Amino acid sequence: MAIATLALTACNNNGYTINGKADSTMNGKTAYLICTETGEPIDSCIVANDTFSFKGEIENPLILRAQIERRNCIVLTEPDSRIEIDFTGSQSAVTDNGGANDKQTAFTGRVSDFMDEKQKTYEKMLQEKAPEEEMMEFSSQVQSEIQDFYKQCIEDNKDNIFGAYMLANVAPNLYTTTAQLDSVVAEVKHAGGLKSIEKHRSALMQKEATQEGKPFVDFNGKGLNGEDVKLSDYVGNGKLMLLDFWASWCGPCRGEIPNLIEINKLYGGKDFGVLGINVWDQEQKFKEALQSEGIDYEQIFVPRDIDATGLYGIQGIPQIMLIAPDGTILKRNLRGDAIKEAVKEALGK
Repeated sequence: MAIATLALTACNNNGYTINGKADSTMNGKTAYLICTETGEPIDSCIVANDTFSFKGEIENPLILRAQIERRNCIVLTEPDSRIEIDFTGSQSAVTDNGGANDKQTAFTGRVSDFMDEKQKTYEKMLQEKAPEEEMMEFSSQVQSEIQDFYKQCIEDNKDNIFGAYMLANVAPNLYTTTAQLDSVVAEVKHAGGLKSIEKHRSALMQKEATQEGKPFVDFNGKGLNGEDVKLSDYVGNGKLMLLDFWASWCGPCRGEIPNLIEINKLYGGKDFGVLGINVWDQEQKFKEALQSEGIDYEQIFVPRDIDATGLYGIQGIPQIMLIAPDGTILKRNLRGDAIKEAVKEALGK
């Protein structure tokens, strides 16, 4: 889950104290208290006698990260809070006498217990060879229940920093429209301004702007020979186009490639084409995948400094979409057999 914080100023006399325990190997190392919004330290100290400590003054709650070399933990810091960190165990522990950090620990425990119980049920269903449809229905039910679990947690903690922190972490999995997101953000006291929530909102706005029925959005990339190309070189020019946003390291992406190759062989020509759009990848790995998968349809390689996926609000790949000859987006989120059916329907086959 994404880590977020509030960009706030420290003032007044609302002092907090963070005391930590470390193992002896950390003595002499530097402990940092880091603003997760910027990634910059706001305080530091040297670990001595297996302990470290931070003190400061804040007006409003902060979401920080305490770190010693590779060991780190999130610290939900409120005005006038007294927090204990324990880095001596296999897992970091943060406590604060019933405050936001204890709420987080308690909720994490409930989620773990819930998932353990559901896992046992799932394994029993496997042993009893339950029908596949029943297994899928159970998995869907568990997903729905866990989403409700998180939504209730946010509702129960909407007046404290833990609720804002939880919302920042799970918003992409719970809220799929800007209206849904804005509604809950308005209710959660400290959620306004959280960077990860703003990022998700921006992605939702882009996704809504590129829904089915909306025009495609152009971007730049590289052709197979390194030449400069644009999406509009292939799309909106009187030809039905199937776009596949993919990466070489993405297993599900590579799993769809045989379908795309088959569709291209069946229908490719003057009226229809397939275009792979390689994103979030290394150019050499991309070209190696072209060879190993036997990809024979057109490709655009998108360098990492060009946010093509952001323009479409894409937060996961593969993202396969069908674009009409005039550049209108006909379908999004196509997978498996639905890809061929969408192409056949659009071509009137």
